[in-house]
Parts: sequence; C-alpha cells; structure tokens
Amino acid sequence: MHYILCTVIDKWRCVKLAYFINEDCISCGACAAECPVSCIAEGKEKYVIDASQCIECGACADVCPVEAPKKAE
Repeated sequence: MHYILCTVIDKWRCVKLAYFINEDCISCGACAAECPVSCIAEGKEKYVIDASQCIECGACADVCPVEAPKKAE
C-alpha cells in the first residue's frame, strides 16, 4: 500500500510534499539553516517542512546527520 503525503490547504485541495522529515529527527536545526527558501521550521516534536514552499532541492537531506529528511514517493 502506498500513501501520498500531503498538507491540507483547505477541505478540497492538498499539496504533495516534496520532502518530509521522519521520526529520526533530533531537532538539531541543520536542515532549517541550509534550506534556501526557509521552508523548514521547528515543530513540537521535530522539524517540519512547509510543502507549499519546498522546491525539492534536497539541501536538507544533504546536511542532516541522521538522514531524517526523505523525498516523498
């Protein structure tokens, strides 16, 4: 079974996430500092990516020490 990760804009639309941050996140902030469009912010338990701003560059994945950012399939 495959799931499409999305963030809900309103009850009729969602935006596919280019990258998401999994549960391995240690909240170090390396991904947020590297993001060229500043679409990563500290969440309650881990950092989160704003799908509406992500440009799929992979900079977050390149700098993460625990490989928490993953490209959605």
